[in-house]
Amino acid sequence: AVVGPPDVKVKSESGSLHVDFIGPFAEHEHDKWPLKQYYGSWNYRILYWKKGSNTEVAHIDTKHNSEILSQLEPWTIYCIQVQAVIPEWNKTGELSGELCEQTTHNGVTPVWIIVTVLIGSMLVVVISVPVCFFSFLYLYRLTRHVFCPSYVFPQHLKEFLSKPPSGLQFFSPLPQEEHLFYDKLTVISEESKNQSDETGDEASKTTEYLQDSEQEHSDS
Repeated sequence: AVVGPPDVKVKSESGSLHVDFIGPFAEHEHDKWPLKQYYGSWNYRILYWKKGSNTEVAHIDTKHNSEILSQLEPWTIYCIQVQAVIPEWNKTGELSGELCEQTTHNGVTPVWIIVTVLIGSMLVVVISVPVCFFSFLYLYRLTRHVFCPSYVFPQHLKEFLSKPPSGLQFFSPLPQEEHLFYDKLTVISEESKNQSDETGDEASKTTEYLQDSEQEHSDS
């Protein structure tokens, strides 16, 4: 008897391919019976390969109705076929239809992605630090200019002071100090002269009185 192909389902998950299969079946009076019940030993052989490549076809034998194909290349399309194997009878069944599925990321980050992220982060830091610094400096100067404006020297005075001095003098030089010669002159009024004469008479009288007093003392 010919052993037909099993029914196969393939699911891609976490970088692996999950393969589920069942059958083949034997029809008996509108019922389906698994052929596995009629044979003492029963295995499944899973054949898989990369689609569109000339690589060798790999295979796995299992006694279970499911198998996980791991250690596959991420983001790669693999094609799968399954057939029944009866070791005691040295017999193989027909191959199932070809099913192709693409693997996903296997959870391991490639080195080139790590290096790219690291270099990108460094570039972001190197660029963002000067940008933040100059932005803060600009805002500081703008705020200072608005709230605390500085005095601006007039432009026309700047131009005037920047010109070289001319030979003309706007102001006449100060005259040099002259050496003056003078005589001392004393002015005495008549009243001052009379007062000085009276003072001289009183002084002479006082002197004569003192002399007379001394003479009397000496005689006594």
